[in-house]
Amino acid sequence: MPEKIFRAELVGRDLIEIDLTSGKARTKVIGCSEILALMRKYQVQFGNDPQIWPIPQGLSHGELLLKEVLMKMRGEWVYPYKDLEICHCRAVPTEVVDQAIIAGAHTPTAVSRRTSASTACGTCRDDVVKIIDYRLKSS
Repeated sequence: MPEKIFRAELVGRDLIEIDLTSGKARTKVIGCSEILALMRKYQVQFGNDPQIWPIPQGLSHGELLLKEVLMKMRGEWVYPYKDLEICHCRAVPTEVVDQAIIAGAHTPTAVSRRTSASTACGTCRDDVVKIIDYRLKSS
């Protein structure tokens, strides 16, 4: 049975959820004023059906979350890293790196500063770059 509820989240801060279980899209948004304003803007410009909304091209955390949830809803979200832990030297979970990228760490150096990933042997640096590239350039 195909997924009917799609969500993207900056944990503990912002959440966008699109529920298609009733046949009609229902959108749930929890978060800061920036993400609420973004969602209002999309509803005013493109209507209340997120199934027809364009993918955002910006790099704010709200746009990155909206991009993720819309791509998931369309079956286009193919995250580039599957393991739960990305940095084995520092035991950094992949989700920690991903959340840092959503929150604004858009370079490998910024991700390393916020998470300590890729600060020991550096083997995971290419994977960190793949996630950054996917988050910031996929659409």
